Amino acid sequence: MIRVLIVEDEPALARGLSLLITKNYTDFEVLGICKNGRDGLQNILEQKPELVFTDITMPIMNGLDMIEEVQKAHFHTRFVILTGYADFEYARKAIHLGVSDYLLKPIVPKTLEDILHSCLEQQNAKIHLLQKEYLQCALRSDNPAESAPDFMENTSCSFIFVFQGPLRPSIYSETIPDSDFAPISSEYMTTLENEFQVSLILLHGRHFNEQVYAVTYPASRHPDIKRLAGRIHSSLDLSAQHPESWINTVLSLQSPDSGSVSDIIKDTYLFALFKNRFGSSSLQTCSILSNQKMIVSPDVQQLCAGITSLSDQESLYHMIHSLIIMQDQSELSQFQLTANLRYYFSSVIQNCHKDIIYPDIAEIISACHSYEELERELQYETSKICGFHTPAFGEELPSLARQVRNYLDRNFTQQIITKSFQDIFGYNEKYISTLFKSEFGISPSKYISELRLKMAKTLLQNNPDILTKDVAEMVGFSDAFYFSRVFKAHEGMSPSQYLKQLKK
Repeated sequence: MIRVLIVEDEPALARGLSLLITKNYTDFEVLGICKNGRDGLQNILEQKPELVFTDITMPIMNGLDMIEEVQKAHFHTRFVILTGYADFEYARKAIHLGVSDYLLKPIVPKTLEDILHSCLEQQNAKIHLLQKEYLQCALRSDNPAESAPDFMENTSCSFIFVFQGPLRPSIYSETIPDSDFAPISSEYMTTLENEFQVSLILLHGRHFNEQVYAVTYPASRHPDIKRLAGRIHSSLDLSAQHPESWINTVLSLQSPDSGSVSDIIKDTYLFALFKNRFGSSSLQTCSILSNQKMIVSPDVQQLCAGITSLSDQESLYHMIHSLIIMQDQSELSQFQLTANLRYYFSSVIQNCHKDIIYPDIAEIISACHSYEELERELQYETSKICGFHTPAFGEELPSLARQVRNYLDRNFTQQIITKSFQDIFGYNEKYISTLFKSEFGISPSKYISELRLKMAKTLLQNNPDILTKDVAEMVGFSDAFYFSRVFKAHEGMSPSQYLKQLKK
């Protein structure tokens, strides 16, 4: 609703304009009529209307002086000049004050309609931008705002989270995105907005493989958000054509008021953590979870009980294959899969009677896009634990690993996508990653992260006044938020805290 104030000393004209707006334009609310600029100024400062129609020549204070005083107070009110004649000096001063709309007396309804339509479009665009900034901040911040801003009043909000592939709990998987995760087109977004009578706002998720669509609408309305989520999910789900491109879509609870936005975001992420499937697409509606425990599947416990009788690599690989088939057929959540594989590795390590650090199960899973890839990773990690020979790569391939490292050394500040490895080196990204890890004991993603962080610390040390966003861009991060997360995870403090420590 756009609030309107009329400042006009001709009562008949003022009442007529008020009646025209009230009867024909439901998106506008006339707050009142003022007879001079002084009363108008007082009401503008108190009621904060978005739109003011004002005459120029009025007693006590004229319209232009009133506009000038409002601007001194740093209000961004839109003014429309009511005038019955063209006066160059008035027009010149009005232009200087930023007033571009004129409504000539007597009022022509079509001209009024054009002005109101323009104002409505401008106001909606402004609110859309403010809401996007507020919701983006709420999505990425761990410290929610104490109260919602004015532009979120009487607005309900829901979120549609779309995760491509596995959840990314490992900070190192932030370094190299697997592919460009393209959102729905702006044209299709407009189509959905018109069909469901909502506003759709595309936000950056906390990870490269996330898209978040905020859905805002008047609190008095009840659009079918579940059906809208289904439409977005269907548009983005390519798993039928490309099995490795599976997505998990989660519709959040509805926020009856903007003050609960941060809680709803946290609840949705928590739901995704426990319920998102691995290896296949799903569309789910968030619910409040309680007392979620990591319980190992009984069939996995039974299978792992036979590890003690396995003494050769072939038998162990056969058991791994059975384990993977079992997980795939069960359509497990990533959380349950993580619990099962931790139990598996615990059983393997106990059987080998070795005192070693467990492999990072979460990182292994987050780097895989299918159960086939996961099976190869389990074979590789299990072979290392048990002292078996890892699969042979051929005599020429250690040199390929060095080629990859040289390429990363030269290009780590550029935007690198693992899918491009196929074009550059002739081998798919998973094969190269396994080869690189076998040769150097570190994944390409983790290697790039260390190169970027080393350069970032050098830049911060040599340039104490440098901005975090500039450092992020210079070392290869497209987003300062991601850079700060990786830096803090690695160094135990944010880039800004690191700078403060340097200045002591």
